[in-house]
Amino acid sequence: MTNKKEPSDNKTTDIAVSTAFMEDAGSGLENIGADDVTIPRLKILQAMSPEVNKHDGKYVDGASTGDIINTVSSVLYNDDNPLVVLPVAYKRLFLEWTPRESGGGLVAQHDDANILSTTTRNKMGQDVLENGNYIQTSATHFVLVLNKNGGFDTAMISMAGTQLKRSRTWNSMMASVKMKQGDKVFTPPSFSQKYQLGCVQESNDRGTWFGWGISALGQVSQDEMQYYQAAKDFAEQVGGINLSTDKVGGTEDAPF
Repeated sequence: MTNKKEPSDNKTTDIAVSTAFMEDAGSGLENIGADDVTIPRLKILQAMSPEVNKHDGKYVDGASTGDIINTVSSVLYNDDNPLVVLPVAYKRLFLEWTPRESGGGLVAQHDDANILSTTTRNKMGQDVLENGNYIQTSATHFVLVLNKNGGFDTAMISMAGTQLKRSRTWNSMMASVKMKQGDKVFTPPSFSQKYQLGCVQESNDRGTWFGWGISALGQVSQDEMQYYQAAKDFAEQVGGINLSTDKVGGTEDAPF
């Protein structure tokens, strides 16, 4: 006697599988903490980015200047795949770099702005320490990325140089959002609001590059509250994340 397998209802099967996954949520990841993972970084691809050079080992198929890339998954964001995020948290960091003529490279991360008082400004506009290294102020935004398929990713964005102004503008946009309930007016959590991030071409007497463009899309809807909760959970994790030099992964991507 043979056991005949009856055709299954795909929808019912999908629900059963999803239920099993939910019951075992987090299994296998119990010992993985914030310091054991790499936070994906979202960066703008510039003309000199290796990801757009077909002869470079880091080339990403389909990548073009002005695209935004996830440095871990290599997913590209552009007009065909807009980048929509919930801003989760913000940190200002002071990155210590070895000058390029001395080999270059990120040396250390400092959290205290007072380190700038120990520097002198050179002709390049860099804040130089006594040891010859220079300090770069970096605005770091942690975000929840909303994907087309209904899922989400966590990521970080580093803005420095000319993009510090963009960071300040975004912070002002977030802080200016007000809501009213009864007689009380309040500022809602930053991750209650959606923003679309894109690229705009900028230039000065030193060259042309792509910078960040930021547009407000309004608050999350009732149907999107799962994103709000995920962003809230990520916000709680950010406080315990040690942004070591390998996690910072470089500065923002505008060359100036």
